[in-house]
Amino acid sequence: ATSPPQNLQDTGLYADFKTLAVDPNHLAFTPQYPLWSDGAAKRRWLSLPAGGVIDGSDPDAWVFPIGTRFWKEFAFGGQRVETRYLERQADGQWLYAAYAWSPDGREAVLVSQKGRRNAYQLAAGRSYMIPGVNDCKACHEGGRSEILGFSTLQLSRDRDPDALHAEPRSLPDVDVNYLIEKGLLVGFPQQLMKTAPRIEAASATERAALGYMHGNCGHCHNDQGQLKNLGLFLRHVSAGRGQPAVTTTIG
Repeated sequence: ATSPPQNLQDTGLYADFKTLAVDPNHLAFTPQYPLWSDGAAKRRWLSLPAGGVIDGSDPDAWVFPIGTRFWKEFAFGGQRVETRYLERQADGQWLYAAYAWSPDGREAVLVSQKGRRNAYQLAAGRSYMIPGVNDCKACHEGGRSEILGFSTLQLSRDRDPDALHAEPRSLPDVDVNYLIEKGLLVGFPQQLMKTAPRIEAASATERAALGYMHGNCGHCHNDQGQLKNLGLFLRHVSAGRGQPAVTTTIG
């Protein structure tokens, strides 16, 4: 598609939209360091095109085949509020879209490219905002890969037991090993297959803190994006020793 469908049901997420049964061919996944989103409960799915595989030869910037689709659902108190959609197009660019759910949960319609304010009322007079396309790009295009939560660190089998806001893991447990075993991730470095990726840290608390900053701040604060001149690098990298987040903050 060159433009997103007007209705979420036309993106292919559901096998049956009336019952909201997600297509079983899609892979549900859970990143170990989730982005904090006003306390929303989230679910995520990936769909690869038939015969398509992910090139993992660069562990910090996976390359997804044309036709790859991602969905991310946001809910508060059991009520679906938003589902975001990403699709890799024929020219290699990613299509961004967000769908707002009706209060009765019967339909989800494409929102304006500017997003939607006051999409859901939170506590203390605050409200949840559905981001616009430029808001999405500001984060997703702040590094070498547009995909943030489906990566070497986020899907490592060596998961952080102290990760902040950790979510229940999906079944099957889609991690790096699962993807390799299923032939969906190719070219992944042998060394990282032998030793599962993890954040090097002096303590469990430090590991969790660095992981939180990777998942919540590193997509903008890294040495590749527009904020690199600040010299504050909070994104974890697979190669090398030491942590840029430590050396650029307190080091």
